[in-house]
Amino acid sequence: MTRHNWLPPIHLHPVFWGFLLLAVLTGMLMEVLILFIIVLLHEMGHFMAARYFRWRIRRIMLWVFGGVMETDEQGNRRALEEAIVILSGPAVHIFIFAALYGLSATSTPEAVLETAYMYNTTILLFNLLPIWPLDGGKLIGLLLSLQLPYRKAHTILIIVSWMIGVAVLLYVCIATPFTLSTVSLLCFLLWENRLEWKRRYYVFLRFLLQRATYGTNADISTPIFATSETALLDVLSQYRRNRRHIIVVKGKNALLDEQQCSDMYFKRKKAHCTVADILQQNRQ
Repeated sequence: MTRHNWLPPIHLHPVFWGFLLLAVLTGMLMEVLILFIIVLLHEMGHFMAARYFRWRIRRIMLWVFGGVMETDEQGNRRALEEAIVILSGPAVHIFIFAALYGLSATSTPEAVLETAYMYNTTILLFNLLPIWPLDGGKLIGLLLSLQLPYRKAHTILIIVSWMIGVAVLLYVCIATPFTLSTVSLLCFLLWENRLEWKRRYYVFLRFLLQRATYGTNADISTPIFATSETALLDVLSQYRRNRRHIIVVKGKNALLDEQQCSDMYFKRKKAHCTVADILQQNRQ
């Protein structure tokens, strides 16, 4: 079956069907459907921007309270491009507000409009929280990766997200009326950050592999200083997004291209070698 490239593969999380059944049993079907439509439009905003920049998109995963667009891009796109994709989701909510305002002049039930206004505002503000994988957290990660090596920026992002998530959860539990959906969503975000911490090395490897496979379109060159005893992984850990690197070997009056280091890791499978081993390999 042919899939049009303007239509993303959309998957519904098993949790969605549980909430849908619960909504039918409790008479909350309208609220759940409104929430789902707003979340779908939010993710379509991300998708349309990513498709414009020709990102490789795997799928959109949706559940009742949120969704995520899964891509094969890993920190190697231009920063402005990634910022536009991130902000395109929140930008959709402005158009939703405009559409709801237009519907207020029609015979649309007021209860439906009030519910849509509330959910649209809530989802917009919640997504701007600086917690990964919310859009606010992704923006923080983007800013960190512009100032720090990618691996360090990603690690700091998870730690900061966890700290802010715990702080918000404590505030919600102590200073506001208890809401099961809010607490559940915050716990889910903390769980996602825990999983991201466990797979942080895998994320780093994806960044390196894409960089080694497709290269970098960076215009700025930043040197990495190393000695002959420096481990290859320590060199790779200093790679930064949107930067090209030349490895300066101190005391040897030698230079290495970053592609030589990447090839040593991925093609020659010498993950635990040193800079001296790479220099020796190049002499052969």
